[in-house]
Amino acid sequence: MHIPDAVLSPAVCAGTGVLSTAAVGYSVFRLRSSLADRTVPMTGMAAALIFAGQMVNFPLPFLPVSGHLLGGVLAAALVGPWAGCLAVTLVLVVQCFVFADGGVTTLGANILHMAVIGAWGGSAVMNAVRNLLGGDARATIIGSVVASWLSVMAAAALFCLEFALSCWGPLRGSSEAVNFDLARIFTLMVSYHSLIGIGEGLITGMVVSFVLRQEPSLIRPAEPSTHLVGAGRLAFAGCIAAMAVAAFLAPFASEYDDGLEAIGTTQFAERMEQERQGPALLSDYEIPLPIAGWKESPVWAKVSVSLAGILGTAATLGIALALGRLIPRPQIVPQPAE
Repeated sequence: MHIPDAVLSPAVCAGTGVLSTAAVGYSVFRLRSSLADRTVPMTGMAAALIFAGQMVNFPLPFLPVSGHLLGGVLAAALVGPWAGCLAVTLVLVVQCFVFADGGVTTLGANILHMAVIGAWGGSAVMNAVRNLLGGDARATIIGSVVASWLSVMAAAALFCLEFALSCWGPLRGSSEAVNFDLARIFTLMVSYHSLIGIGEGLITGMVVSFVLRQEPSLIRPAEPSTHLVGAGRLAFAGCIAAMAVAAFLAPFASEYDDGLEAIGTTQFAERMEQERQGPALLSDYEIPLPIAGWKESPVWAKVSVSLAGILGTAATLGIALALGRLIPRPQIVPQPAE
């Protein structure tokens, strides 16, 4: 659900950019007061896992459409809403500027949909459902599944609102009025993403279930001074899993357009086809070869995606770990002995 350039008007892009910047900044502020020993490696692992997971598009039943993990709720379940928001934001930034996945001007909207709504809103819903059902492991898994589905639906609905505002005269940004069937766009977005949300919920639920079996305390908030040995072990295993997904599953992802792309090609194709407003090193997750006709090689097409996925996953992990070290840890004041 990566919105490309030119789909939303400049005014809407600016508004979503301001909201996303404020949300990411607030996440950093809140994280500074709750940074635990586990947070940095787990955030890096979450970012790597989500980057790799988003490369694997899964087909929707009976439709020539695919979907992929958004990951906001999963990140929030693993590292909390603040670090989760930052993890997904980092993924989207790397995807945008390195792989041309998502527009530069619409980066704020993409962060708002997947990082802010997913991590903040998803965390709130997950905790509410978990508390309502008793707070045990089963309740946590159900909460993560429900929150994942709702986060996808909320992101789809918010895109429809942004697109409608982009077509509205004062925010259109162009003197030329273009009539779109907004009701049909909304119906298709909600229909497709209601199915994509099921896949999101299943993936999130399975990962959360695995973590609860291995180290249940990692799904619970920890005090800033808490050091959990299981966090390092699980973070390492998660990074290996992310590399495996990027290397062995991403090359065989569904070739169908994802929900937004499929709708765009029939409802607002002229906006989807406009030129991207920024450079990218490895567009479309391809690594070029210095020989003619390299794009026609079916073997290299798979190998290229695999190598690009490994590179992107490793880069996301490395940047997350480096940035995590820059956030100052909270000062723990020793209590005087009684």
